Amino acid sequence: MNEPRPSRPFSMAWMFVSVALFLGSELAIGTWIGPLVLGKYVSPMFHIQLQMMMHLASFYLGGLLVGIISPGVRLKEPAVAAFLSVALVFMISFFMPAFFYRFSMDRMLVGGVIALIIAVFGAYTGEKVMGNIAPDVPEAQATARGRLRAALWSESDGTFSARRREVVPRSE
Repeated sequence: MNEPRPSRPFSMAWMFVSVALFLGSELAIGTWIGPLVLGKYVSPMFHIQLQMMMHLASFYLGGLLVGIISPGVRLKEPAVAAFLSVALVFMISFFMPAFFYRFSMDRMLVGGVIALIIAVFGAYTGEKVMGNIAPDVPEAQATARGRLRAALWSESDGTFSARRREVVPRSE
């Protein structure tokens, strides 16, 4: 029951869910941190650094949430979604005439790879928390997390249809 799950085929739906979770987690972080900074005398550079840290933290938290709520192992979807999210942010350079936002393929690739790595680390952590990836210690395989995963998805092998009850028609 608590054995590691094999990786599943790539899911576009979970990729879009990942993008939504990245956005949602960044909005949640901003809602929490924003009032602490709003109206304070801080430099514009501090705002940029804070925005960057919130953006990077959203990739980790979004990946973590995908790892927790997705059935089976989902590591590729948050990674691709993080890279695409960075590419989407760089598309702003096509619509903004400012020098600061000028498009550069090198910057986009470096930013995309950084986001990809952070999202995979978050997803891996989430999968490990849920017990979908084998724990480092063999004794930890029969944990409450494994039972939570099974209860959450009503399954033992990572698929929704694994433990569906057979409906037996009533004889009258």
